Formats: sequence, C-alpha cells, structure tokens
Amino acid sequence: MAELGPKLLNTANRKLAWVPTIANINAPTVAELTAGIDITCLVTAADYQFGITGNEDIKDAALCDDIEAGVPGRATVEASMNSFRLKTTVDDKGWTTFTAKGLTGYLVERIGQIAEGERQEESAWKAADEVQVLKSITNDPQVQSPSNAGFEKFKMVFSPQRHAPRAKVVAGP
Repeated sequence: MAELGPKLLNTANRKLAWVPTIANINAPTVAELTAGIDITCLVTAADYQFGITGNEDIKDAALCDDIEAGVPGRATVEASMNSFRLKTTVDDKGWTTFTAKGLTGYLVERIGQIAEGERQEESAWKAADEVQVLKSITNDPQVQSPSNAGFEKFKMVFSPQRHAPRAKVVAGP
C-alpha cells in the first residue's frame, strides 16, 4: 500500500461567507465571493452544521419483492450555526447581516486549500478553489440564553433552496 500524505486537520481550516448574489452556484466567481461577508470568526465550531446530512430513502417494492429494498433519494441539506455577538456595531457583522426571516443569499464554505502558514479567514478566494455553495433563506435570528458563562450568541437557521456541494470557483469577468 502506498504511503499516504498528512491528514487534513479540521482545526481553523474553514472559511465561511454570506454572499448576496451568485449567478451560477456550480461556478461562483472570485468577484462574487469577495463581495460577500466573511463570517468565519463569528461562528462557533461546536454548533456548526452545513451540508448534506443524509438522503431520503425511497422504498417502492414490487408485488414479487420479498424485502422492502430501498434506494437513496434526494439529499437532506441543513445549515445552522451559533454566532458570537460583538460589542461594536461595525464588528457585529453576523447580527447586522442576519436581521430577519426571509433574507435570501448564499452560504459559501471552503475547507483547506491554503498555503502553509496562511489562515483561512485571511486567505483570498482563488480560481479553482473547491467550495460548497448553498442558496438559502434565513429563518428568524434566535438570541441564545446565557445558560453558562461565556459570550452572547444568536442562532441562525437557514432554509436550503439549492445546493452545490463541490462547486469550483472561477476567475470570472
């Protein structure tokens, strides 16, 4: 068996943005992604959920089938996260962006794909980056109760509309 390279750590290895407009979710442009709001450092890692969580199970047996065999159907996609509140309005980008139910936009996530020594949140979007894109509609922001010592947070749940789990960023016009 061939020797494998190092494993990809999941610590500080994601970039997440809320992007107002993307023409093609399978090929977002660098300009579209750069116009988004970077929320990477505002989201708590512990409660973060973004992407495919399973598939519907389609079962439609024939009269002659002796088992209830199934096939995978449509993907189930979820997106929700807790975000930190920040003291100044200028810095409180999550709270000032996700103001109400019904806002439409795109969550875009990049995992890895940065040079040694770079930080995800500081690394610019580049053509050929593989990203996950989710067109979604916001639910109501939910202020979280201070159940223990910590920081003020709010929960944001998104209603998925379209999903591109392996989109490629393009240079664009």
